[in-house]
Amino acid sequence: MSFTKEIWEEKRKRGIARFLVIDGILIMGGPFAVVMQILGIFLLREEGQSIGEYFTATRTWVTFLLHGTLFGLIMGFVNWYRNEKAFAASENGGT
Repeated sequence: MSFTKEIWEEKRKRGIARFLVIDGILIMGGPFAVVMQILGIFLLREEGQSIGEYFTATRTWVTFLLHGTLFGLIMGFVNWYRNEKAFAASENGGT
C-alpha cells in the first residue's frame, strides 16, 4: 500500500471520485501531461511551426487535456484497487 493505514482510511471515506480527481488527475496526470507537452514540442510540432504557434494550436491543448485526464484516471483506478487490496489484506491479518 502506498499510504499508511490511517491515511488510506481517510482517503477511502472521501470516496473514489475525489481520489481520482486529486490523486489521479491532478497529482499523476498533471505532471504527465506537462512532460508529454514538452516532448510534443520536439516530436509533434509540424515542420516550420514555431513554438508559439504550437502552443496556440487547439490540437495542443486537446492532447494536453486528454493526456492528463486519461493517464490520471487509469493510474488512479490502478492505485485505488491496489490500495484497497492491500488494506483488505492488512485488515485480515496479512502484511
